[in-house]
Amino acid sequence: MADVMTAEERIVATINLEPVDRVVCAPIIEQYAGQFAGMTNKEFLWNWDKAQSAMQKVWEAFPIWDSNAYMLHGRIGPVATKCGPGRFKMPGKELEDNAQYQIHEYETMTRDDYPIIKEKGWPEFRMIFLERAHQVSREEVVNGMQEMARLRQEEIDHSLARGQSLTWGAIMGTIPFDALSIVRSMDRFYKDMFQIGDQVEELLWIINDAVIAGSEAAVKSTGINRVFVGGVRGSGQFIGKKHFERFVWPQLKTMVERMVEKNIVPILHFDADWTKNLEYFLDLPKGKFVLELDSATDIFKAHEILKGHCSIKGDVGAALFTVASPSELDDYAKKLITTFRNGEGLMYSSGCNLPMNAKHENVKAFFDAVEKYGRYN
Repeated sequence: MADVMTAEERIVATINLEPVDRVVCAPIIEQYAGQFAGMTNKEFLWNWDKAQSAMQKVWEAFPIWDSNAYMLHGRIGPVATKCGPGRFKMPGKELEDNAQYQIHEYETMTRDDYPIIKEKGWPEFRMIFLERAHQVSREEVVNGMQEMARLRQEEIDHSLARGQSLTWGAIMGTIPFDALSIVRSMDRFYKDMFQIGDQVEELLWIINDAVIAGSEAAVKSTGINRVFVGGVRGSGQFIGKKHFERFVWPQLKTMVERMVEKNIVPILHFDADWTKNLEYFLDLPKGKFVLELDSATDIFKAHEILKGHCSIKGDVGAALFTVASPSELDDYAKKLITTFRNGEGLMYSSGCNLPMNAKHENVKAFFDAVEKYGRYN
């Protein structure tokens, strides 16, 4: 059957919990594209034009891929090593030519740095963090950010030229709990939470305001009102309810509500296991956000609790792409797609990033499932 909606109409209707002609297909694809196109990951991550041609090849093979959850503009070598979200180890540099990139976390920030955020704000500390993490000058960080914005616009232009929708216009980083944890390092941050909780709380609100303001600016520059907001460490997998209700939920709820007031749709890209936290999301504005899961959270439980409340994105997990058979992936895809009724807001996707070492026949099974099980018209 032919599509009767455009990719943009389909994603908007899905978020609004309205019926669609078929399920949105929005996997996150980056390093896999290079493998699909037969190049090393070094070539893929250090040559932007080759990387873009690889993405094009994946889409040409599977044009049912109608929404691009693009991330490459922040991962490509020249950008990642100046202003990427942490200290990168890259193929062809610290790693073998066909290795996957790695992001290494360490204590970039000490407790002595906490006053900087209070006095100068989060954007200034982010710059300091990037200078330290990448061991580069402020000028190099700024140049990296300008290049990243330029490449982001290219990814947008390429996606629109293919007729895809943009899953998000900008990647706005993470919820405040994660943002502070990443720069402080996980074990030290959790210690701070217990030992100097009042200070931590104060900073989380400062970061929250900065993320909301940054999202507004990003929407203006991309023209797309959907933004990616990541979360991992604030989930029930890592912290108990008491700390979640103090250090995660107040900022998250405020962030979503304020973004919604500004007509911004937050796509909550929440890796790790949020199953214990799912009922909280019922307190967020209905039909105004997306909860994206990476297969650690029970997506069927999420559907049970949140159906009719928000769009859910996910969640064909890494193991189904890499070690399962194509038929096992197909079985899961069928169960996932058919569990959601039309109008219940499923965005069919990989659970986080489609693995670089995914088997090509499994990727084909992933895309084929859209036509087999995801047609409603």
